[in-house]
Amino acid sequence: MIKKILIVIAIIIVITLSMKWWIVSSGNTQKGSKEEILSSSQQSPKKALIIYQPSKSDISSRIAHQIAKGINDGGYEVTLNYPGDHLSADISQYSLVIFGSPVYAEEPSKALTDYISKIKDFSSPKIVLYSTGSLKNDGLDTMEESLNGIKAYKKIKFYTSAKKENDTIAYDLGKELSKE
Repeated sequence: MIKKILIVIAIIIVITLSMKWWIVSSGNTQKGSKEEILSSSQQSPKKALIIYQPSKSDISSRIAHQIAKGINDGGYEVTLNYPGDHLSADISQYSLVIFGSPVYAEEPSKALTDYISKIKDFSSPKIVLYSTGSLKNDGLDTMEESLNGIKAYKKIKFYTSAKKENDTIAYDLGKELSKE
């Protein structure tokens, strides 16, 4: 009887670890380019860049787009894209750069942190970090460590359970950032 219980426990552990590996690895892969540009009606607008890793649900994308809408409504031209080798490491043309990632197994996306680590000059833009997920560990400190010694201007966690509130908070964050 004890042998059967140990076998069941071993199977549960293997399944749990396999699921964790699948979730983490699929959330860490580069997704390719998905550039979107929200044009501004102003002449010579300030530029913002939002680089985010999509999540298994739509939360990371929704947050990125709500922040972008708020920034754009504040007069900025906003470029959104996924992280990866297709992006330039030169972000000097932007006055505001936002990085976003889902957090799986207490870690932000490796695709995003790898991209951030390739950027050598953070002197021009204001840097904002956001993460999404259901756990308290927000991964923001790990993302900030990728900034090569630079401190983020703002860090914010969006919980998957607060869908309606998140949209408002993200849009308001974008509006606030466009005024600073």
